[in-house]
Amino acid sequence: MKACPLLLQALANTVEKLRKERKLTKTALAGFADLQDCYIRGITKGRRNPTVAAVYSICEALEVPVSQFFTLVEEERKRLSGEQGQP
Repeated sequence: MKACPLLLQALANTVEKLRKERKLTKTALAGFADLQDCYIRGITKGRRNPTVAAVYSICEALEVPVSQFFTLVEEERKRLSGEQGQP
């Protein structure tokens, strides 16, 4: 499997940004997503690699379509790697 540098950090940054925009605590997000607080904290620190099911639950809790979420994650990954202007 090909490694994707900065992916976990991009995912973490995106979850944090959306969580803060919606004025949710990490505990509230965990509750709405039916996930453990420590799992959400690990994701938002870029230390946990969430499952597809967890990502779907988080997206549902944040009220963002999964496709839009991954678009935001990819934009953040590009920003972190300095690829902003590239296709």
